[in-house]
Amino acid sequence: MDMLATKTTWLAIALFFITVVATKISRWKSNIHHLSTRPLPPVVNVLALLPSLFKKGFGVTINDLYTRYGSVFTINLLGPKITLLVGPDVSAHFFQGLESEISFGNFAEVTVPIFGQEVLYGVDAATRSEQVNLMLDILKPSKLRSLVDPIFQEVEVHLKEPFTLF
Repeated sequence: MDMLATKTTWLAIALFFITVVATKISRWKSNIHHLSTRPLPPVVNVLALLPSLFKKGFGVTINDLYTRYGSVFTINLLGPKITLLVGPDVSAHFFQGLESEISFGNFAEVTVPIFGQEVLYGVDAATRSEQVNLMLDILKPSKLRSLVDPIFQEVEVHLKEPFTLF
């Protein structure tokens, strides 16, 4: 009986070792195929961009990065990294691809319940483009300055009323 237990233990150890080795080899092989011979895009730290963002604005800063690093570069946001594709040569697929080919993944599933069926990703591309242009027009500094007084008055009126949740 003791001999059977010893053989079973050694068999279990051998199977475990073979499984671990096979898993390591398969993961190693799958990582080799993902390696590319192309170099990674240059990485820019967001802290280095802050002075330029405040002085020149977002569009000019991105244009400066485009002239300095080319059409593909990565911005490190103190942890998460965003790779930007600037220009028609690298982003042509996004403008020429069909709506069915360009997937937003779960993005639309999240935004439609938040904003409603008639805002952004709940509508067709032409309406979405019109809504985005309207938002960009409203967010211009001159437009925002003109809206400060009405917003301030509305907040004052709202805060004078008794607060209720519903």
